[in-house]
Amino acid sequence: MTAPTPEPDRYYGNYYEDEPPVSALRRAPRPRRRGLGCLVALVILVALLVGADRVAASVTENQLAGKIQTSQNLNQKPSVSIDGFPFLTQVISRHFDHVTVDIDNFTSRGVPIQHIHADLRGVHVSSGYNSATVDTLTGDAMLSYAQVAAKLSSEVGIGQINLSQGTGNQVKATYSVAGVSVSADVAVSLVSGDTLRFTTMKVTTPLSNIGLNTGGFDQKVPLGGMPFGMQLKDLQMTPTGVDISATGQNVRLTGNAANTGG
Repeated sequence: MTAPTPEPDRYYGNYYEDEPPVSALRRAPRPRRRGLGCLVALVILVALLVGADRVAASVTENQLAGKIQTSQNLNQKPSVSIDGFPFLTQVISRHFDHVTVDIDNFTSRGVPIQHIHADLRGVHVSSGYNSATVDTLTGDAMLSYAQVAAKLSSEVGIGQINLSQGTGNQVKATYSVAGVSVSADVAVSLVSGDTLRFTTMKVTTPLSNIGLNTGGFDQKVPLGGMPFGMQLKDLQMTPTGVDISATGQNVRLTGNAANTGG
């Protein structure tokens, strides 16, 4: 019996083999690649939305800074930052959860204040964006010793006073009286929420050893007219100056003034 003749190898391009090469097989669709494309498109869309949201926030912060400059009679625009994401939903609702404002070189009744920082929480803006109310306000005002000393020197009338950090809520004051060098421990306190009081507690001079002392001083420095109607609450001495904390509740920001109900 004659054996069956084997079929010849099939020809696939440059190949003679029993099975076709992988490149000759029909490739199955790859849904994973399609899913990856959708994911990339989604990531790009989200990035565009986030970018648009941040641009809108930047524009609004700049506009708000201009309104605060006008309403608080500032010499320059403050730095304003609006927290929260997404931002556009806050614009639609006219409610901003947290706004921070930083003001440099503010002058309060002739007293230069180096820096003011305010945290405004719960800012509700009117429909015309002409006024706003703030649920709570916390902040602080920083006065350098050089600024405070210059104000004291002009008020006390004993010549140039130099200040540095003392113990607790005291400062060390040095000055000269009738050619005699004086070193004094001066207590600093807050009076009526808008006035700094400097009270001499102890005076030391070269004449102390013979029982002669020169007098100290007791001077009040008003700090009224703070931005946003900030009520000064507490203070502490730092290595560089006087740091005063401030609060406010139900603060109303109007077109040209700021009043507080608490």
